[in-house]
Amino acid sequence: MSTRVGIIVLSGTLDKVMPAFMLGTTAAAMGMEVGMFFSFYGINVLHKDKLKELKVSPVGNPAIPMPFPVPQFFTILPGMVDLTTSMMKKMMKENKVPDIEQLLNQAKDLGVKLFPCNTALQLFGYKKEDLIEGTEKPVGASTFLNFVAAAEKPIVMNF
Repeated sequence: MSTRVGIIVLSGTLDKVMPAFMLGTTAAAMGMEVGMFFSFYGINVLHKDKLKELKVSPVGNPAIPMPFPVPQFFTILPGMVDLTTSMMKKMMKENKVPDIEQLLNQAKDLGVKLFPCNTALQLFGYKKEDLIEGTEKPVGASTFLNFVAAAEKPIVMNF
């Protein structure tokens, strides 16, 4: 039976993008066909420049391990996004967790199809030339859903 995994990436924050790629690359390494659809803020993952600017938002995210107790109210203060992003990147480096660019390259090496959402490109004024190498032709939601539905055992995840 063919299993096809469809991963919908709507968020452009590291704490949501990283698990999407971890699951996508794991499924591909297990022999499953994987397609990832990047829409709304998720399209920034495929943008050459925006990819380097992905951050972690502490707002509404009480599970973030802070070096000291921080009431949720204080997560809206200026500089907290940069603090939590640097903390996450430091933890990843210390624990030898691949960064997003490494996971993206691993995904491409494993044959994961990276589908940019045509509507998101239009919405943000991006062009195909703004995207990293190795992405598929921009598609609409119906094309991506048809890709997933064509499998005998489709699996869909959303981040």
